[in-house]
Amino acid sequence: MAKRTAVIDIGSNSARMAIYEKESRFAFSLIKEIKSRVRIGEGAYENDGKLQDFAIKRAFEALSEFLQIAKNLQCRKVLCVATSAVRDAPNSNTFINEIKNKLNLKIRIIDGNKEAYYGALAVINMLPKFSEATTIDIGGGSTELVKIVNGKIVKTVSLDIGTVRLKELFFDNKKPNDEANKFIAKKLSSLDKTFCTNTIIGIGGTIRALGKLFIAKTDYPLSTIHGFEYGTKTSLDLIRKIAASSVLNLKSIGIKKDRYDTIREGCAIFGALVERLDAKKIITSGVGIREGVYLSDILRSSGGKFPENFNLSMESLKARFAPSVQEIKFMTKISEELFWKLKPLHKLNDRFLHPLITAAKLASIGRALNFYQEHLHSAYFILNNLNYGFTHQDKVLISTIVRFYGKKVYESDIQVYKDLLPSIKEINWLVFILSLAKTLFTNGATENIKFELTGNFFHIICPKPLYLVKSAIKNINKPESFAIVL
Repeated sequence: MAKRTAVIDIGSNSARMAIYEKESRFAFSLIKEIKSRVRIGEGAYENDGKLQDFAIKRAFEALSEFLQIAKNLQCRKVLCVATSAVRDAPNSNTFINEIKNKLNLKIRIIDGNKEAYYGALAVINMLPKFSEATTIDIGGGSTELVKIVNGKIVKTVSLDIGTVRLKELFFDNKKPNDEANKFIAKKLSSLDKTFCTNTIIGIGGTIRALGKLFIAKTDYPLSTIHGFEYGTKTSLDLIRKIAASSVLNLKSIGIKKDRYDTIREGCAIFGALVERLDAKKIITSGVGIREGVYLSDILRSSGGKFPENFNLSMESLKARFAPSVQEIKFMTKISEELFWKLKPLHKLNDRFLHPLITAAKLASIGRALNFYQEHLHSAYFILNNLNYGFTHQDKVLISTIVRFYGKKVYESDIQVYKDLLPSIKEINWLVFILSLAKTLFTNGATENIKFELTGNFFHIICPKPLYLVKSAIKNINKPESFAIVL
């Protein structure tokens, strides 16, 4: 497998390229992403699906520069797929052959079910685990849905409704909204009840734009789109309002200028689907077809899934920034032992063990930037990079545990994130456990440390002298009164 791989997705509206760099067998990170609104489907839906010469020229220019960027970044593999507009075009072979002959790029046209599969593959591997959901990927020419239950794809469907298609058939011609809505309703009438769900996972530009809008309107403390959740009850009216709005009114609603061209069409489709599926919650996905194409390549030998207990974000951060393997093993082992040994005092729910262990593994990654204030650097890395497989609540908690190393946390310290965090008492216990584990690594005393809790006395037993540790422990804030005896 090439260390750097470029994945190009030619959609009806935009062509995008993402470049991924492998750090281990399964871990990777995104090092470059670029988008060009080539509108390969422009004019096609009014001309029996035929790709227009001016759109082909735009696509050629964009792909040529994409390939130059990939070459400059030393990509050894380029994977390129094309979706709705190209697969529907009667002259698609002309376009594909021109690109192959002049740019030496092989474009693979994928059908609707494969497009749906790639989006679902990305969601299954890169969002926190969920019991069931339906993914919705609104593209320029088509919309794909996938029903997922317990990490498995149950059913897929591709519908011939997309933002560019609607734009050219209805919105550009200023036809009444009712006509577009009837067209959408007719396309959705074929959906069976399998796709009905409590949770929609939204993929694609329209739904990412909506996620950003709701983050801004609710003063949500994170700007991270991936994994952002909101309810349909409070959002559906605004989605309908955007769909019925004129372009001139989009700015006052809060829509960014770069989304003006297709956001109304996307909201018309999405609003109809939310109602049709009777969903209660929407989870925004920051990953989709490009990640799915890449994952299908690197996960060929593992059935399309990461190994059990593998987390992409954590492994990628460790591979790039973590200190010694010895330190990680020690921190993981000791943090878990401390959690259980101190359980009679802290009485924390067992669910807090996982974020504590994650914090232990990542507590020192900030050292790669600077030794001084490494805990603050580590917390920043975690808050801004621990995106895949973690809820926003877990990410904020892990970052908070690391950030306040050795200190007492006050309500005022976490005011911004208070709605995403547990109680201040629980946070202080987790910070204390991590701080104690890290302090015990001060002189590399990694073997034969044992712990005993007797009443209000916590004994740390080690055959080696712990003079430096003994001094450092005095500076750690304890969440409640008890004695530490070495």
